[in-house]
Amino acid sequence: MPSAPSSQRSVVSSAPVPRTDRRVHRRAPLDRPVLVETSERTITARAVDVSAGGVALRTDAALAIGERASVYFELPMGVGVETSAVLVRRDGDLAVFSFVDGPHEAMVALRAFCRVSGLFPAMR
Repeated sequence: MPSAPSSQRSVVSSAPVPRTDRRVHRRAPLDRPVLVETSERTITARAVDVSAGGVALRTDAALAIGERASVYFELPMGVGVETSAVLVRRDGDLAVFSFVDGPHEAMVALRAFCRVSGLFPAMR
């Protein structure tokens, strides 16, 4: 079978494809301890960043995608946030939780904190 002329061959680029940020909520860096309480245990983790939609944590604890937990942390402005969350992503020691039915006051405080602090994407 004859091969296609070189002008008709497809070229595959090795350049990385830029990722689109699909986040709905503005996020802000947050370096604070976080209590994570599952049905089986309570662990301490460290927040990386936060938004009104969820929180990214550093932890070595074995947590499964889809696992539900109660998370508690304090914002630097002194507001405590306690809400239900579900683990949606794991990448090494990074665990990303999505908030589920968070209390209105906590969500307002998170949005305000992120509006003031989240002017730049957090480093992961």
